[in-house]
Amino acid sequence: MPDQSINWLRSYQQLPLLSQALAQADTPETLQRVIQQARELHIQLQQSSEINLAAAMAQLSYIPSEEPATVNRTIKSWVLLMLWTRLKHWPKARRDLLGVAVLLAGCRTVHNKIPAALQLAKKLKEHKIGGIITTVLAGTFHRLQKRLPWQVHHDSPLLTLAIELGYQLQPEKGSAPALEVLLARWIIGSNDELVLTEISQLIHYAPALFLCGRVASDEQDNFWLLCHADNHSEGYQALQYWPEHQRLAEHPTKRNLDELNILPPAKLIQQHWLAKVSMPKRPEVPILNPNDLMQQSILGSLSHSDLNAQVSLLEKHPAIAQLLLENATASNRQKVAVNNLRHALASFGQAQLPLAVARAELQFYLQCQRSNQHAWLWQLQQALYHSLFLLGQHLAQPLSQQQAGLIACCASTPLWHHPSLQAVPASRLVQHQHLLSQLVQKYLLEPVKSQRLTAALLHHYQLESWAEGAMCQYTQHIEGMPWTLAEQQGLLLRLAWQLTFSVFCYPMAQQSTQHLLQQATTTLSLPLKSLKEWQQLLLQYDGLFYPLNSEFA
Repeated sequence: MPDQSINWLRSYQQLPLLSQALAQADTPETLQRVIQQARELHIQLQQSSEINLAAAMAQLSYIPSEEPATVNRTIKSWVLLMLWTRLKHWPKARRDLLGVAVLLAGCRTVHNKIPAALQLAKKLKEHKIGGIITTVLAGTFHRLQKRLPWQVHHDSPLLTLAIELGYQLQPEKGSAPALEVLLARWIIGSNDELVLTEISQLIHYAPALFLCGRVASDEQDNFWLLCHADNHSEGYQALQYWPEHQRLAEHPTKRNLDELNILPPAKLIQQHWLAKVSMPKRPEVPILNPNDLMQQSILGSLSHSDLNAQVSLLEKHPAIAQLLLENATASNRQKVAVNNLRHALASFGQAQLPLAVARAELQFYLQCQRSNQHAWLWQLQQALYHSLFLLGQHLAQPLSQQQAGLIACCASTPLWHHPSLQAVPASRLVQHQHLLSQLVQKYLLEPVKSQRLTAALLHHYQLESWAEGAMCQYTQHIEGMPWTLAEQQGLLLRLAWQLTFSVFCYPMAQQSTQHLLQQATTTLSLPLKSLKEWQQLLLQYDGLFYPLNSEFA
């Protein structure tokens, strides 16, 4: 295996070349080559981090003495973003996009007070290149642009924070502050909830985050480079360090931290010591796909009548159990908080329990997708659930709350896999309509990408007729022929979606919903109500809101 120090040194050396290529690029073709160059560098850095995460963390704790300040701060910003995306278990594509964006922003030469990321976004826009990378860069420094967080790409504020922290960790002049000191300043001085949340999450990597690669001194004025926690004591393995010669001992020695004075980040030459820095491995959380979900479903192991066995099974899946508790709280008429799993399962009843468990399992799967549109999609799903339950009361066999909830989950799950939603800020308008809503409605018409997944999930959870209904909800009924059960259920599902859009994305879909309502009222024997009356009934449900802070909405 190539020496880790050499791999990091190569990455540092490639950044000035990337910066030079970016400065010279003035056509779509040359800019595209630069983006590809940044992508290759990101992959190289990612591979180095996966070999030894502690070596990546060490880049935050020392100053490479032979590298320019711009290069050092770009690497530090990249490492911070990499740590955040690992903690969040984001999909690879989302991680890679941010990694490439921060490298490009760091390599852009600043000619005035406008941040490099915004200058680069402007250049990419002028040449109509970059795609989502351009959108993310254009959303950085939203306060400077007098924009609100929800008006830019979801990942732009995190990119901004990483760039700002990287700059402060590697100032142009003076000594560099230690990361723990810098984060403490941010916590004390900021009232931005997003910033405080992100910093709190980053601290989960402590103490390795603050100690790997730091230099310390002892009472005899000997210097030590901290490598990793000792496996058999509370001490730390450290290499003795002679700063006047920039030399390190070959083998580490155990040192007690309370006997050492941890110094500010030191200037060090890239040497083989990076290979000796380490930390305990953190488990990776795989991102499941729909096939994984159905193959690993716990529903087949759920007892049909033994409450003790049901509790025992669900206690092994705490995330699903928590969603069941939330469901039980929302489902009881008094809205009394249910905190006991046994009580929650008993409240559903044995007939509805499999539906509730399936719904919780599917909702947990959606949480694990780590979509940057999760909040918006989650509320859209809740609106669809209430629409289905409201309309479903007028079927020959009325829908229960758990049936409506599970159908809404299955019908909305494809949206978490929508290829374009991740790139669209919630505030983006096209022809005075929210672009997110337009993309969602268009995607629902896809028989392969959307409807088949919905049908497969409904089939898996034994809602067979609804699975058939999902496949025919947008097909034209043959005039004069009787409506089959599947066609009626497909029509109800389509009307529920339309009613949802007419409220959740008002004033969108008013005319199309009105037209569909007239047809469905006769076919499904619904009460004779105007669209406005149905909308008012839907708005009476608790917890139905558009997922924007009321201060900004």
